[in-house]
Amino acid sequence: MTDAVTTAIEGFFDEDLAPLVRRMADRPRSSGGGGDDESREIRAMVWQGLVGLGALDNSDTVQLAELLGSVLYQGPLLDTLTARELFQSDAIGQAPVALAVAAEQWSSQGGLINARRTFVGFAAEVDYFVVGGVDTAGLRLALARADHPSISVRRYEETGRGEAYEVEFARTPVTAWAGSSAEWERALANARVRQAAYLVGLAQAALDHAVAYAKTRRQFGQPIGKFQGPAFRLSELSMHIDATRMLVHDSDAAAHAAANLAAASDLARTVTTQTMQIHGAAGMLSDDDAQLYYRKAAVESVRLGTPSQLRRESWETR
Repeated sequence: MTDAVTTAIEGFFDEDLAPLVRRMADRPRSSGGGGDDESREIRAMVWQGLVGLGALDNSDTVQLAELLGSVLYQGPLLDTLTARELFQSDAIGQAPVALAVAAEQWSSQGGLINARRTFVGFAAEVDYFVVGGVDTAGLRLALARADHPSISVRRYEETGRGEAYEVEFARTPVTAWAGSSAEWERALANARVRQAAYLVGLAQAALDHAVAYAKTRRQFGQPIGKFQGPAFRLSELSMHIDATRMLVHDSDAAAHAAANLAAASDLARTVTTQTMQIHGAAGMLSDDDAQLYYRKAAVESVRLGTPSQLRRESWETR
């Protein structure tokens, strides 16, 4: 990403908008599947703002992903970037897309597909789905319009209290087909690198939150950050974040995408757990961002494979 675009998007997530972005997909169970009007408006505004600033068309999407993680952005942008690697840009345009891909059996006949996909992100606010599955020809990927009546969605009540859905396709017409499974492997590797960068950004934001708290929370007449235990712990976390960031931003990161994402997933879970411990009981309050970072890390760290799956895959491909 160019410096100008980076600066513009950082400015977009200013001190007024960033707190709203962190909470825009954090909905209680009572809100149901559709969310409230304010949340929908914020998500739509953020999408239009990112598109308007060139987020979809810039080449350095890894730095963008880290920036999104630092504000806990919850939306279809990262999935859309992956979809644009698989399909011609004129097939999608600037519309939001959700990935609904799994190495599971599905059926396609006469340009119609039948499939059920679980934990699809942001299904209620996209224009297209990338649907993938395995049949006699191997892994295939199809683009389908999200507004077709043959598609049904059901929101999960999961740990992150966000936008994860079960989506069922029943004789849904296909708008376009993607290329070979090799193209999917390349796109998946790039998606994993972006997800790893997102988790690095999330971890950095959680650490910053912990450091700020350690500077103000006082015990025995001084800030708790002056005690060796918390200070050394926070310093070690900062070192691990810097090391993982170097892996993710390496020019050869896509060749080791599974391993890099596993490392970033462990990092995010570790940093957010320590952030909760630094905050103590205060971090569990709903209006404190410590618990928010912790819950989002739990969901985002397994979005494109669990750390154990990713490590096994990395080992098998050596």
